[in-house]
Amino acid sequence: MSVHTIQKQDIEIKRLTSEEILAIYTSHAIRHFPKNERKPVSSIRRMAAEGIYIGYGLYMRQDPGCLLGYAFFTLLPDKGGCLLDYFAVMEDYRSCGIGSLFLQYIKASFLDIPGFLIESEDPDYAGNSSEYAIRCKRLAFYERNGAVFTGLRASVFGVPYRLLFFPLQHMEKFLPKAAPSAEMVSSHFCHVYQRMVSPEDYASQVHLSFPVYAPDTPEKGASR
Repeated sequence: MSVHTIQKQDIEIKRLTSEEILAIYTSHAIRHFPKNERKPVSSIRRMAAEGIYIGYGLYMRQDPGCLLGYAFFTLLPDKGGCLLDYFAVMEDYRSCGIGSLFLQYIKASFLDIPGFLIESEDPDYAGNSSEYAIRCKRLAFYERNGAVFTGLRASVFGVPYRLLFFPLQHMEKFLPKAAPSAEMVSSHFCHVYQRMVSPEDYASQVHLSFPVYAPDTPEKGASR
């Protein structure tokens, strides 16, 4: 089957076990994400053991061993916060719509939250034109699939991000009148990172910035 002929009926999503998350992280994420964005394996193992780290794998339906992509989340059901930690499509299956199909599968897999946060590297801090184009393309991909920019920016261990919110199909149950406020996004983001990293790292390495408002608009300030 040609990569470009893969359809929704050809693939399936599977909830990963803790062991499968660790195996994918140690064998594939080390290629797909730069060192400054990768967590220690011990952190992934700890969060999985605590039940706050979950993963989904996208597989070929007729070949269950053929991994097409993966998505890992930090999920805090008691706080309502959820962050897409890692999302990647395997190299041989990129640029053919697999990522969009994967997100739509994920959208139907969560039942009890209004949506999840996405960190996407901020193009404003790209080191060169090629990196700038890649970051813009990544943002466009998420927005094309339904994510919205929250107006908030974050710096996590020196990596600058824009924070997006990916609403789920049933979010009207939780937010009947509006998208989540900056305050809600900030609260969810902070709760997630307070569980992901040590108190010392949270205080020194995790920073969150609200949008800059005009002088005649009430100042939001900054939060961490």
